[in-house]
Amino acid sequence: MRAEDKVLGLACLLTLLHYTGAYMRVPVLPLYATAHGATPTQVGLIMGAHMVVAAISAIPFGLASDRWGRRTLLLGGMALSALTSLSLPLASLPQGLAVIYGAAGLGVAAFTPSVMSLVGDVAAPGAMARAYAWYTTALYTGFGAGPILGGYVAQVWGHRAAFVVAGIVIAAALAAGGTLPPTRAVTARPSPLAAAADLRRNRRVWAGWMATVSGLGLWGAILTFFPLLARERGISPLEIGLVLGVQAFVNTAARVPAGWLLDRTGGRRPYVLGGLGAAALATALLPHASGRADFVLLSAVIGAAFAVTFVAVGAALSEATTPATRGLAMGGYSTAIYAGIGLAAIGLGPVMGRWGYGTGFTLAGAVGALGTLVTATLWGRPRP
Repeated sequence: MRAEDKVLGLACLLTLLHYTGAYMRVPVLPLYATAHGATPTQVGLIMGAHMVVAAISAIPFGLASDRWGRRTLLLGGMALSALTSLSLPLASLPQGLAVIYGAAGLGVAAFTPSVMSLVGDVAAPGAMARAYAWYTTALYTGFGAGPILGGYVAQVWGHRAAFVVAGIVIAAALAAGGTLPPTRAVTARPSPLAAAADLRRNRRVWAGWMATVSGLGLWGAILTFFPLLARERGISPLEIGLVLGVQAFVNTAARVPAGWLLDRTGGRRPYVLGGLGAAALATALLPHASGRADFVLLSAVIGAAFAVTFVAVGAALSEATTPATRGLAMGGYSTAIYAGIGLAAIGLGPVMGRWGYGTGFTLAGAVGALGTLVTATLWGRPRP
């Protein structure tokens, strides 16, 4: 086994543990805040502080990983995530929770671009997509396992215990990360302005960022408003969870096969555009589904489309950059994730409320289709 393959495996393990712990907090924090008197508006501000801080700081942290090494930012991000998790039980006022959870956004922003860049740095020749398939499989497993584990611990031992266990899980990731070998220094490090100028001219990077904003906008619309649409149709909370669970399961299970397919064919552009187009169409069709089976089918289509799209985006971004600028590109990718989710949630709310879910999801799908066209334009003609 190559030494780089061992580093890739460790990066996947760190991703799984870090995001399991980080996402343990997601379903528990709103309940904890409201139990201490927070209003829904204040809960929104607490959760929003995390996303805003992560979005703003991801690009600077990505640039820092290019200049100081992936390992430093990885370990620092996990340390901050563990510290903020262990600090949450000490606060109860909304202002304090917002400050702590906002600081947790710094931890995520330091970790994500660094680990994504590391995956690209150590991927075997001709296996870039498979490397990102394994990484994103670990990532989405953490996304799914974290809320389940957090909800269970909160129900059995209380909200504060869930935050403590989350901190312990992330601390375990930090301990494992201590075995990560020092990353090689980039021999020719461009200045921050030169690195930014290089990416500004890189159409492939801009196409990847646009695809990410478009795809995560669709995902944000679904996560935020599908439960309300389904409740209006008389579907129970358990069944709503099942529909979203199918999407998450297919999204995760399809990653490794998608990576194998992308490396076998060598293509990136057709899979990004095809996946985005399929997800946009399926999202627009959600309000027109006639029953539970249709919702499950569309959810599976969306999950598979996201899997193909974002394995291809990760590989394309890594291949379009060098180690000297890869962290900055992945920082922009992380910012695009938070921007897509946030813009969808904020922008579609008034549309859903005034004109209904049919109009809202149709608009979401249309914007996703427009984003696909813009991505295709930025990407340019496919290479021979």
